[in-house]
Amino acid sequence: MSKNINFLLPVDGNPIPLSEVNDYLFNKKIMGEGVAIKPSGDIIYAPIDGEISAIYESKHAIIIKSEVGLIVLIHVGIDSAKLEGKGFATYVKVGDKVNSGDKILYFDRSFVEKNVSDITPIVITNPEIIESFDINYDARKALDTLMQITIK
Repeated sequence: MSKNINFLLPVDGNPIPLSEVNDYLFNKKIMGEGVAIKPSGDIIYAPIDGEISAIYESKHAIIIKSEVGLIVLIHVGIDSAKLEGKGFATYVKVGDKVNSGDKILYFDRSFVEKNVSDITPIVITNPEIIESFDINYDARKALDTLMQITIK
């Protein structure tokens, strides 16, 4: 039985194809399937309901697992781990339950952009459970619908 998920834009900005991200782990879809965002905002919101399953030590990336098993990596910036957490603050901790629209992360966008790329990949790390997904490249405001995903 398939299940449809409304996946929200987690930050104000412009969606771009993963193929345009200047990092082979993302542009070759080694990390998974999804989309990247050129952010214009600095707050990351949960794009789906789920549980925070990981927060990278440098706070630049968060993984959310949904109740239907979708695993989502939100990776703020390219090469942003080398910032060692400077410019990042989390609103959540591992194990927290989140609803779509909850604030989960703040980042100092101008600081990130000055030091590394601020391009933010949003990747489903277990794409094998997806039957189909449709990306809305016209989404611009956080919490607009970014993707319609059908889980097998």
